[in-house]
Parts: sequence; structure tokens; C-alpha cells
Amino acid sequence: MSYKAIFAIATALGLYVEQMNVKTAFLYGDINEEIYVEQSNGLDQILDKVCLLKKALYGLKQSPRICYNTLAEFLKGLGFHELSSDLGVFTQGNYYVAVYVDDLLFVGHKKPEIKKVKQSLNKRFKMTDLGPCSYYLGMSIRRDLVNWALFLGQRAYLDKVICDFGMAECKPVSLPINPNIKL
Repeated sequence: MSYKAIFAIATALGLYVEQMNVKTAFLYGDINEEIYVEQSNGLDQILDKVCLLKKALYGLKQSPRICYNTLAEFLKGLGFHELSSDLGVFTQGNYYVAVYVDDLLFVGHKKPEIKKVKQSLNKRFKMTDLGPCSYYLGMSIRRDLVNWALFLGQRAYLDKVICDFGMAECKPVSLPINPNIKL
């Protein structure tokens, strides 16, 4: 939930808000324990042999934690510090980086400084630079810089839920009372 506070700070102070996505995020972290897996189809299989994992994989319960630790260690190496109230938020002066698995949100008052952090991350991890934040964690983000406002929306999520439950073609039903009346 700290991302909402970060959006509020960015809006109140007129800060830049950018985002990036880590490609194949789970594959960057090294596993610190012995985990063996069966060989997947398509490999030259040797009967009764298993593979020792050296890197985290999607579907492994440890992978999100390993991914976070790998990103956190790198950000700390750049001089960022974790917030004690939310370990997914890192600060360095007036700059913030929010990490949610493979989604990173950057907030700061100088775009070139944000760009330097993004370039450093891109050298270590394969990243997709998504530029100014317009969609984050399933929410659309719209900023009104003139009126110092930010709007979060979940229209796409709502449309998906309506489709998932087979209600996209439903017709509205009239109500016996005006829904806008305050009781």
C-alpha cells in the first residue's frame, strides 16, 4: 500500500514518476539451498537423474523472496536504504524506488537522476523502461499536473472480472428507487 503514499508525495511535490519492469526477474537470483528438480521434456533425459537448481525459477515458492533480495542488494549498493515500515520501498534523499516483484516505480525531482538509477539497473538486469507511469499493479494512473492531481483507476480490472463471470452481455436492470438519492 506504500505505493499510494508515494503517488501522494509525488503529486504534492510535483515529482517525476517513472517505471520499469524486470524481464525474467526470478532468473537473476542464486539459490542458497539444494533443490533438485526432474528433467523437463525435450532434454536429453538420462534415466534416474535429476537437476540441481542454481537459479530461482518461476513456480518455485522461494523465487519471489530470492528476486526481492537480489534487487534489494543491488539498490543498497547504489546507496538506497529500505524503509523500516515497508521493505519494498527504498529511499535515497528525495528519491524513491518501490519494488513489487518485477515492477519498479521511480519517484524523484530530477529526471536525469532517475535516469541514472534506471541505467544502472538496466546494466545489471534486463529491464523494460516503461517511461512515465501510466499503468501500475493493475491500475491506470492519470496525472493532472496543472491541478496537482493524480487519479487511480481499475476499469481494465473491472472489465476483466465482468467478462470472467460471463456478465459482459448483461443488460442493466431498472431499480425501484433512484440510486443517487441520499437516505
